[in-house]
Amino acid sequence: MPGTPTFLVTGVGSGLGKFLHNNLPSSIGLTRENTDELLSREYDNLVILHSAFNSKRDIPDYSRYVEDNYIFTQKLMTLDYEKLIYFSTVDVYSSTFGPYMFMKRCVEDYIRRADPEATILRLSAILGPDIRRNSLVRLMNEESISLHEESDFNYILQGDILESLGAAVACSGTFNFTSQGSVTLGAIAKTYNKSVGFGEYKYSSNIEQYGELINLYPHPERTSMDVVNLFLEDNND
Repeated sequence: MPGTPTFLVTGVGSGLGKFLHNNLPSSIGLTRENTDELLSREYDNLVILHSAFNSKRDIPDYSRYVEDNYIFTQKLMTLDYEKLIYFSTVDVYSSTFGPYMFMKRCVEDYIRRADPEATILRLSAILGPDIRRNSLVRLMNEESISLHEESDFNYILQGDILESLGAAVACSGTFNFTSQGSVTLGAIAKTYNKSVGFGEYKYSSNIEQYGELINLYPHPERTSMDVVNLFLEDNND
């Protein structure tokens, strides 16, 4: 790509989008409030980092759900950009149908059809300084959680994604972005000697279903437990 990229980041209110926006100097953060203004501008060497997603579990209005995710992506892609990177999820491999995985697949399919040069990264569970209070955080605080102790996760760090942006810009297509293997919540609780009240629902990372896609994760030997350890070392307060 000629010249210095201009990064436009969606979903900057929380999570990965917030982390990328805060760690990419001079990046532009797109929010609900400034969407119309930013979509009307022209940019040099624009790289879109599309992290925004309405992932509410309870969906009172499915038309709004489609508007927030699918239609918003269509509008975003009307910009004159050099590169689009879409952050999808490994939950698209789930055998259990749900609106989250379905909408992620819909957006993936649209992006592949509209822009074959786009990059789609299927991310596993993300850890880092800008994450919501997920099951791991509650476990470490010895709070009761709704998941079964045999629920297993594949973990990556927000910093891993930032580190890999150059590679993602340079390639095109759909890629996995996962560490080695998975780890159960029970194993983490045992390792860190945490007393936790577990629930009944068993989540699976479905790692055996990830298939033949190339994995862009920058640390091929790093395991999910390694990622957990690194996260807790950096967030031990």
